[in-house]
Amino acid sequence: MRLSRTKAQRHKAVIDLVAGSVQFRSKRELIEAFIDENLLTLKPTDDLDSAFAVYWDTRKQQAFAALCAEEQVAPDALEQLLKTYVFANRLPRDEEVVKALAFKPKILKRKSVIARVKDRITAFIETFVEGMGGVCNRLR
Repeated sequence: MRLSRTKAQRHKAVIDLVAGSVQFRSKRELIEAFIDENLLTLKPTDDLDSAFAVYWDTRKQQAFAALCAEEQVAPDALEQLLKTYVFANRLPRDEEVVKALAFKPKILKRKSVIARVKDRITAFIETFVEGMGGVCNRLR
């Protein structure tokens, strides 16, 4: 299917915006995937905000589940750490990360495990929690 000039221009404008914005760097891959998978099939009468919200929520749930499974973090504990971040704008402390784990890391690996899990939580926050306002307006 050949893109109309306006759709192609819209697609390029969004990609340029995402590429040039520090705020959207961690979100770039997901936004591009949404554009490639959905933007061109949506009709002008479709609600772009709703379509993007459903897509984003699905991807967020998948990333949350993957983080919990791969790092052996209890989902309820991770949810609480994310709520604390949103409420207090504070990343999890080392002891909070350890409590969230489904296992007790060995002393020699404790520091590296905590650092890795905190990095994954921070990446999740940067991608799915921080700065999502106005993305749909930029897709139009």
